Amino acid sequence: MSINLTEQDKRRAKEVAAYPWFASKPWQREIRQMLKLGVKLELEALSNKDFSFITEQYLPQKLKDKQWLD
Repeated sequence: MSINLTEQDKRRAKEVAAYPWFASKPWQREIRQMLKLGVKLELEALSNKDFSFITEQYLPQKLKDKQWLD
């Protein structure tokens, strides 16, 4: 579920990458990857399946697997 980056998205990603709280390697890697691919992934894009998919399956699984960036 990807959305093409706009020029504004690209500028914003570069700004965010400069923030100290996004200085960790995992965050920097994700931001670089997003810019390289030219797309963003948004949870809202998953809502076309059914909102309950996000709340009952997607997020619980992410939390269970501890799949987040510090």
